[in-house]
Amino acid sequence: MYSKLQDGSFIVAGFVPRDAELKQTQSGKSYTTWSVKVAVKPPVVAGERGEAVWTDCKAWHDLARFAAKIKKGDTVLAIGKLETREYEGKTYKTLNCEYISIMDKGVAAAPVQQAQSSNDIPEGFEELVADDSLPF
Repeated sequence: MYSKLQDGSFIVAGFVPRDAELKQTQSGKSYTTWSVKVAVKPPVVAGERGEAVWTDCKAWHDLARFAAKIKKGDTVLAIGKLETREYEGKTYKTLNCEYISIMDKGVAAAPVQQAQSSNDIPEGFEELVADDSLPF
């Protein structure tokens, strides 16, 4: 499955056919690449198999280290900006990920933001104690 959001980002979700690969650029920046099966095109001839539609994905830095956990057979949801490039008459698309969820493992990651301590509750907000009841 893939869908475009209002801000121009894309959501991609699907099956991963092989383990993700963690790599480094010559300057030492980490990135991870993997592919996701997002759809199946209908067959040209009835009774034959349809053609799989794949999207290549890439994650950088801390998100790349998280994405390296993606294994063959996982179902992944990723959100990011789509980059297209031409090579020998073909158009290739790569999703530069900003958010990743490995659904089979029940974990998710987004770009690391500055951590807040539990004492850093913004003014005007009240901390609710988890007592398994709804506050409304």
